[in-house]
Amino acid sequence: MFHPSPRLLVCTTRSIKHIPTLYKTIGCICRKSLHVATKSQTKNSAYLQQIVENSHSDYNTEHGNHNDGSHCVNSVKSSILDQALLHVTELGWSEKAIAAGAKGCGYSSSASGMFPRKGADLALHFYQSSNRSLFDSLQAEVQERALRDDDTPKPSVQAFIRDAVDRRIRMTAVYQSTWPQAMGLMTHPSAAGDALTNLGQLVDDIWYLAGDKSHDMSWYTKRAELAFIYKTAELFMLQDKSEDFTETSKFIQRRFEDLGVVVSTLSLSKDFTAGFLNGGMQSMWTIAKNMAGVYPR
Repeated sequence: MFHPSPRLLVCTTRSIKHIPTLYKTIGCICRKSLHVATKSQTKNSAYLQQIVENSHSDYNTEHGNHNDGSHCVNSVKSSILDQALLHVTELGWSEKAIAAGAKGCGYSSSASGMFPRKGADLALHFYQSSNRSLFDSLQAEVQERALRDDDTPKPSVQAFIRDAVDRRIRMTAVYQSTWPQAMGLMTHPSAAGDALTNLGQLVDDIWYLAGDKSHDMSWYTKRAELAFIYKTAELFMLQDKSEDFTETSKFIQRRFEDLGVVVSTLSLSKDFTAGFLNGGMQSMWTIAKNMAGVYPR
């Protein structure tokens, strides 16, 4: 059996007495290391914090709101991404484009560090902004028609939806040469959820403005069919060389005629819907990844 010597016990006791000091010293070293590691990041982002605080102060003065800092932060980020879109054709959906956008807004290029998903954040921002723009314009048209006193015929539901899809595709067509890269970025696990949410929001907005009031299984099948049409039209647009994307418009019209998106939806079975979602959309997802050079390992 081991019997520690009195000298060892004395040394051990002295060491134990110094443990609090040792921990304190280690803590100081760690804090100093952390400060050094983050010093450059803090320095680079200091300008942004000042801008946000100033914007927050101005906003509060105008609106009397003292708990809306997130509004100002999101506003700054949105402005940077909007400006970055002007550089996508040249720099692609990349961190460089975001840095150029930050400079265009008068900020340091290090502001790109606010977007951890880099190019994917830029692509998602464009998708969301385009959805919002389409919704606002369609809603304004619907409200205008509702206020008319004349007998101007309203477009059919199918015509309304077809026109909405065509207009939304044309928004993306502006970035035809770089959109495959954006599609690939949005298949990344960190962005895929938001990308699918954006697509779901798009098709739901279109059906809602078209006057859809369904509360049964057809609610899902209508949106699934429309999502399928939109994604196939998007892929077709990437290869369209016709003037003003007329061939893409014709393609969209044929898809509506072939699928009968309005007439046949109510009669779709649950088995068909399940097969469509598992097969059709998965195929579109795979094609998008392959076009962007993203392959399974």
